[in-house]
Amino acid sequence: MICRSRFVHSFRGVARYLETPKSHREDQVRVAWIEARNVVSDDNLSVASREMTLVAAGSLRVKRPCLHLSVSWAPEDNPSRAQMTEVSDRILASLKLNEHQAMLVAHGDEHYAHLHVMANRVHPITRIPRRQTFFYREIQETLRKTEREMNFRETPGHQYQLPGQSAPDPRESLSKRALKATQSRGEIPFQLLVRDAAEADFDAAQSWKDLHTRLEGHGLKLIPRGTGLVVTDGHEYAKCSSVARDASLRKLEARFNAPWSSAEKCSLDHSIQRLGQVMSKDLTASSKRTLVKEFIRLDAQTGGLKTRLTRAVYDSLRTLANDEQQRRDLGR
Repeated sequence: MICRSRFVHSFRGVARYLETPKSHREDQVRVAWIEARNVVSDDNLSVASREMTLVAAGSLRVKRPCLHLSVSWAPEDNPSRAQMTEVSDRILASLKLNEHQAMLVAHGDEHYAHLHVMANRVHPITRIPRRQTFFYREIQETLRKTEREMNFRETPGHQYQLPGQSAPDPRESLSKRALKATQSRGEIPFQLLVRDAAEADFDAAQSWKDLHTRLEGHGLKLIPRGTGLVVTDGHEYAKCSSVARDASLRKLEARFNAPWSSAEKCSLDHSIQRLGQVMSKDLTASSKRTLVKEFIRLDAQTGGLKTRLTRAVYDSLRTLANDEQQRRDLGR
């Protein structure tokens, strides 16, 4: 079993989503059955959502009172209604939401059994809200134990594994969007395309600049997102940890022995380093002019080039720049 969760501000919006048939499956039954927990209006999602909204209004500081869970079984599991409700009740209990309002909605428009839970974070009596935090470990522990007890297909989670289970390879975990594209349209997920093209480059790179250069050769770019890194072609994105085993931000920083550095910063650092190297050589008039132009560009771009070069190199370059400027002013 797998479970996804998110916090939402509108119960009505979730209820509308749960009731509305998908555009390409209008001939299939969307809602198979509904069960309520601690809700008076137990047979109507729309009415129940209004009731839950009124309860949530009793805690003004809660901005996203609705917890939306979806639990999916493997196609071969074929759970009964009693088993599906038992799983959802165990999840709610593990999250300390068993006394809160909740609606259980089973859908019948997929080739696998799945159940949605719309729960109210605000307690119906005390009006005290359940904290808004990620419940990954609690949910996965409940699912792992229930799978083994009910003889469902075991799906070890990233946050919790039973004895004898191993954590899944993050590279094998497709996003929901990628999974849908694979199943419905036969598309190859972007993260798999990136993995095929650049996994070896992630493993072989020796520095941030080396990695940026290798990815650029595939038309890809590495950028920060949230607390990690993603690879993009300018249109689609893939988490680095889904591309290569040791490609997380923390592991790359440890391997390169350097904090994160963007492609632009690496290029700038390389250009500044070249200034000092070129100054140590005999220069022709043409190469001096090229060097001066590069110096002026970098000095204006960084705003602190003087601190990045030795004093002797900076002073020499500044003298050349002044001479070049003077020649232009005199028309020479």
